[in-house]
Amino acid sequence: MAITKDAIIKASLDILNRDGISNLSMRALAKELNIKAASLYWHIKGKQDLYDLIAEHINQEIALPETLDDAKEALTTLALEIRRVLLKTRDAVDIFALSFPSTPSRIKAIKFILATLTKYGVSDKNCISAANIINNYVLSFVADEIRAKHISPEEAKQFGLIFGEQYEMSLDFEQQFLYGLQVILTGLLVD
Repeated sequence: MAITKDAIIKASLDILNRDGISNLSMRALAKELNIKAASLYWHIKGKQDLYDLIAEHINQEIALPETLDDAKEALTTLALEIRRVLLKTRDAVDIFALSFPSTPSRIKAIKFILATLTKYGVSDKNCISAANIINNYVLSFVADEIRAKHISPEEAKQFGLIFGEQYEMSLDFEQQFLYGLQVILTGLLVD
């Protein structure tokens, strides 16, 4: 059987979704592909290349907004889309955090974000920082959301009992996400 990049990606995603990133190793991947680990190194150099390959595959699922007419709307739509895609694959946040955004679709997304931030009114000198702030917000929110989904409604009520009823934890993640994003986007225009 010929080993292709698509087969490597599929097997990697199978391991991620079934066993998590802590169990994604070159040896486990080779076993999943039914080949020897040494054979796998003919196709990818190592774990870093594997993370980059998986991140690129996941990133290709992200649909960039078609227009920049309303920059705030484009940034919000894109952030929601990234969140949606990250939630589909177990440990996708970790994969993105461990990979370097130098692959074609990730570069395209970064260029889109930078152009949108410029249109939104962020100065050129602050665009990279603003893009990092948005990226870090989306990644950390999704990581928190995944953890919070394991909290029962009773545990959420406990949060309110400890800190005050007015602070009861909301399980409306999209509303929370949009609120945080709105705060960030408002703050980005400070020079």
